[in-house]
Amino acid sequence: MQRLFFSLKFTTAQQQLLLSYQQILSKQFPQAKPVSVDNLHLTLFFLGQVTAEQKQPLLTAAKSIAMPSFALTLDTVASFSKPKILYLAPSVVARELLVLQRQVADICKAMGFNEIHDGYRPHVTLLRHVSVPEGFPQQVLPLSIVVSEFALYQSLNIEGAVRYLPLHTFNCREG
Repeated sequence: MQRLFFSLKFTTAQQQLLLSYQQILSKQFPQAKPVSVDNLHLTLFFLGQVTAEQKQPLLTAAKSIAMPSFALTLDTVASFSKPKILYLAPSVVARELLVLQRQVADICKAMGFNEIHDGYRPHVTLLRHVSVPEGFPQQVLPLSIVVSEFALYQSLNIEGAVRYLPLHTFNCREG
């Protein structure tokens, strides 16, 4: 069994851009734990524990998704109180992101996987173990990135550290 999820796949350059936001927030919240730059992602669908027999049909179905590249603008810093995280999110969710997420979710649900959370709230977790004061969310300088890939990731615990490993990458393409 593997702990898996589908997510947008950011390039190294995009992860570095996200890192600059994280570094600014880390100064504001020094007690928080920054997410490893290699782990910065935007989840499309969390699957949980998946067997090898379940994984193959998921990969086959995900290959059939036709989605053009699109621009994603992240411009809001907000938080979840449970879990205690600080994240970067879009104030307006791109229609293309919602379409991609719906296609991925439909595939997963058709294969018996269910979403744990109510509603889709796209975000990139930057800091963990943080309690924020009143006044969040707050607008920040917009970060616009072009999304051209999504991936099936495995969540691994290596020597007490969580690592997200892309198992298979899917390129966005026209239908």
